[in-house]
Amino acid sequence: MIPLYLGAAAMLTACGTSGGSLDTSDLTKVEMSSAQALPPPYGSAQAVLTSAGSLAAFQQEVASHHIDVTSQATSGDGCSGGIQYTIVLDRSGGKPATTLSAYDCGGQITGNVTGDVSGFLSYVSSLLVATPSGQG
Repeated sequence: MIPLYLGAAAMLTACGTSGGSLDTSDLTKVEMSSAQALPPPYGSAQAVLTSAGSLAAFQQEVASHHIDVTSQATSGDGCSGGIQYTIVLDRSGGKPATTLSAYDCGGQITGNVTGDVSGFLSYVSSLLVATPSGQG
């Protein structure tokens, strides 16, 4: 069972595709941030992935949650507060960066991300490190 899992992970990393159609090939850096305006505690958090291991883990999470980006972002119903997530994927070879944006408020997630967005944001949140107030 473990060799099968490792083989599948290696194939995922090699081809760089996900369960959706988000291109995760040739990743060089993933920058993640969150910002919470209301309710307290106010604040922001950030993380940057650059190591081969962290980028491969990110690719696996994208695939397992079937993450994709849409051309038309969804919008909320006027929710105030919540958490805004921004994830920027940088690639080598002159490929343009891809920005994922999700707003989680009142149990509703809006933005330009599709798939198991709630599960994916749980993974992203586990990597984010709080930025002290006034520094982010």
